[in-house]
Amino acid sequence: MSTVGMIRKPAFCVLTGALTVVSLYTSPIAASHQAKAANIAVGMQASAVVPVPVQVSKGVQQLVRLIPELSNRYVVFGGDVDGPGVSGVIVTFAPSAAEKEAARDQAIFDPTTGNLLKLDLEPKAAQKPIALTDQQARARASAFVAGLPAAGSVYQARSVTRESAQTTVRLVRTVNNVALDDSYDAFVTFDGTGRVVAFRTFDGRLYEKITPTALPSPQRIISAQQAVLRYKESHPLELIYLLPSDYSLTDPVQAKLTYVVKDGVIKQTHTGSALDAFNGKRLSANEKQSVQTVSVNGTGEKWIAQSEQQAQDIVRKLLRVEPQKLPFATFTEAYDNGQERRFFIWGHFNEGTIDQDKPYSLGQFPAGVKMDERAHLLVETDAMTGQLLRLVKSDGVISRLKTDKQRDWKSAEAVLKRLLPTGTTSLRVQDVGDATLTLYTADPMINGIPVYQEGQTAEQGMYTIRVDSSTGKIEEISIQRPVELIAPARTKALVEQGAVDRLLKAYPLELTYIHQKNPQTGATTWKLGYDLSFRQTKVHCFCGVEEKVDLTVRMDAVTGNVMVKE
Repeated sequence: MSTVGMIRKPAFCVLTGALTVVSLYTSPIAASHQAKAANIAVGMQASAVVPVPVQVSKGVQQLVRLIPELSNRYVVFGGDVDGPGVSGVIVTFAPSAAEKEAARDQAIFDPTTGNLLKLDLEPKAAQKPIALTDQQARARASAFVAGLPAAGSVYQARSVTRESAQTTVRLVRTVNNVALDDSYDAFVTFDGTGRVVAFRTFDGRLYEKITPTALPSPQRIISAQQAVLRYKESHPLELIYLLPSDYSLTDPVQAKLTYVVKDGVIKQTHTGSALDAFNGKRLSANEKQSVQTVSVNGTGEKWIAQSEQQAQDIVRKLLRVEPQKLPFATFTEAYDNGQERRFFIWGHFNEGTIDQDKPYSLGQFPAGVKMDERAHLLVETDAMTGQLLRLVKSDGVISRLKTDKQRDWKSAEAVLKRLLPTGTTSLRVQDVGDATLTLYTADPMINGIPVYQEGQTAEQGMYTIRVDSSTGKIEEISIQRPVELIAPARTKALVEQGAVDRLLKAYPLELTYIHQKNPQTGATTWKLGYDLSFRQTKVHCFCGVEEKVDLTVRMDAVTGNVMVKE
């Protein structure tokens, strides 16, 4: 298993059978090993300084019952691990004490209950691999999960996937013969010999007790046929032009017509297109800041800096600041993708700060700098063409004043006019800031279709402008527009209803119990909805800036091919 990024505490090692001898748990499964274990346990007790968690010990014994081959192993308690994906107490099963550092068989248990959260054992090579049928794999996976202490949980074995010699079964939890959302799914993997080598859940909800009376009754819901009609009427898809995640701003870039699911697929416990099973209305309440489509008349000015003088002119014109009296530095940085950037930087920095570190030290001034010289200015350009990419002014002060949005938009619009090509450009503009921060993202629209970039975050646009909340002056400008954008005609895209039909063929609607957790109280409420039958296979961390467009499930709008990328 992968424990990259996990935090581990000191280990404690005992033989599996020794758990019974140290009076943490008594189980018949260890009886055949007690004589050997007793001798080892005596020595271990004398040197042990880290107590073995009682509940985890019980969890280990439960796992040994299910996988008897682990009964001869040394158990190394590695302490707590924190994500990503699952957190708990990590345990390693080593062939011997001497091999504990190299052992790869590991499991993670809930420290409070001892419930198994994750298991990874080394697969064994088979001279004649056992070709489990789907039916056999489902039966074995169901038997394994049934042996875990998940009283009252009913699991239905569903999809079977194969990779190399391994077979993985997804199990879906059901109540009243209705599936729960994929937060409750579990996975069991077999190697080529038919051994269980992996088990995982998303967050341990396998063991959560659910009272059927707490769930909405599936009576009086709209029919599956009505749900499909309502789904189509809800216009669940959005047509966009999608640019690749990496491209040269100096070369023509080909955009692809793409359909995406509105309001995303994986962030919530239901897709953004899910319907309430009782009234057919969308469950998703779009909490995003309002997006506006505006038309801006561009002046077509060129913003090129291949010398200090040209960079100074850009600062004067767009930021209305005089940089000449500040210390100056310039350098060129090469990147792995072959692109080169040139930086022009003005301002006082702490002693010892090398030029290459200055872009990351904006707003940090040495002691004694005069107030009228407390400014850092940065111009970033394409090293080959001199095309402006980023412009920053920082005085190190973060204002928390309530800003004037009308004033801020006037400042941003005035700059946008100077950045855009000659003529009228339609832009999809969004303020992703808050009451004390104004941050505009602006993405062009072609043929009435917005243009986005794969991997673009919610705080990025083809044009991004940050405004000082205290003064209304521009603090930062970023430009990601290629020199030429090639966009296929809108008429080449499937009509929306045809695209929805393709999506429903790939992921038909399914009646689903959907849990919603109150972020303040932690209380769980349940909804009954018709949702796409797409179920995630990976744990997703929403601990940073959101992506602007969720591309987990998307469709090539020309061919109708549905693609998944988690």
